[in-house]
Amino acid sequence: MDVHDRTRAAGMARTQHHGIDIETLMASGVQLAADPLTTHSALSAFVGRMIQLESRMTSVRLTTECSAYAVDVLATVFERGWQPVELVHVLERLADKSTAQMSVSLIAEHSRRTRALSTAPEAWKGQLHSLGADPGAGLTRFRATSGLDPRSFWTGLLRLLVRLRRMHTVVTVGPPPSKWGDSSTTAGARTGDIKLLDKIRGLLAKAESSTFPAESESFSAKAQELMTQYSIDAALLLDREAGGPTDSVVITRRLTVSNPYVDAKMKLLSAVASANGVRTVRYRKLGLIAMVGMPVDLDLCELLYTSLLVQSAQDLERVGIDSTMRGRGFRRSFLYGYAGRIGERLVEARERAQRRAAERYGSSLVPLFEQRDRAVASTVEDLFPDLATIRTSMSNTSGWSYGRRAADTADITGGREQIDDSGDSDDSEQ
Repeated sequence: MDVHDRTRAAGMARTQHHGIDIETLMASGVQLAADPLTTHSALSAFVGRMIQLESRMTSVRLTTECSAYAVDVLATVFERGWQPVELVHVLERLADKSTAQMSVSLIAEHSRRTRALSTAPEAWKGQLHSLGADPGAGLTRFRATSGLDPRSFWTGLLRLLVRLRRMHTVVTVGPPPSKWGDSSTTAGARTGDIKLLDKIRGLLAKAESSTFPAESESFSAKAQELMTQYSIDAALLLDREAGGPTDSVVITRRLTVSNPYVDAKMKLLSAVASANGVRTVRYRKLGLIAMVGMPVDLDLCELLYTSLLVQSAQDLERVGIDSTMRGRGFRRSFLYGYAGRIGERLVEARERAQRRAAERYGSSLVPLFEQRDRAVASTVEDLFPDLATIRTSMSNTSGWSYGRRAADTADITGGREQIDDSGDSDDSEQ
């Protein structure tokens, strides 16, 4: 029996207590809440029934019984490709913070029943940690600490379950709980040298925080040196070790992009990715963006993107206090101009790095990276066969101009001056 089956069995075992089929009861409640023809009074009557049951079973016991059904619904969402952090992110965008917090309690309960802290991949564990999803703090704990009255709690739970059941299948970016422990699902998912990445991250943080240009440049130069060396060495090592086709080591990763100016931030990430052999696919309404490429390239793109977000925010604050420079139109256009110029600078940096790499390694790198680019493009076509190219516009030319000027002085070494020719990589949306 795998992890997913054990979770379902644990939930089913609790549904027949006290002569009440909790699973059937909850399913009927979710169906009622999901039906657009359901009147407010009908849903209110069902919630009233749940409140009456509490007097027979106690609120703690009934909440515990119902959480088994709720976690089973959540488990099906994870099997459709969703990851914990992005699920909470989307719920917060489409619903509200209370709904998102309730979902964290279900994720915590799911992690307890699946023993996630010992069986899940490291990336999944990291997401649980970032969410504060304590396996010992499930739906019952949430109810006790949320301050919600019984009617608000049951109504909120039903609406959350409706949203979960409506979550569409997304491209899998890591093994779902039912596949934890299956070694075949981790093939090609190797990530970078954690210690080296941490060292690079530390140098970038110092470059961002330093108020002395010379010192900042020194930190940036060292980060650039490490990243360029890291990228070349990783590519050559992978080529020597690869036992199968190059596309077997191409992976997909999704990032959450938070308000404000989600589209402009996605444009910045796409600019970084395009210059580094990585393709992007946007889920604009959900605030998610997928990156497709080699693990080492995804790691370094994330580092550079994060560094540039910090720098762009700092540059925006230095623009001035004039009200015309504080409006949404100006700031959004600033980020678009910033992203466009960053993309140009990264291409220039890539070309310089290509020339240096050719002097050191000769022409052997050319077919290696051409093969990699073909593998990335092929993977995107397989995973996202119905993409549409995004055309974006901005309305404030002053903001755009300021953004481009700020990008001229941004540290792009976080940046790695990439050594490969990434080819065309239009921003796309699923």
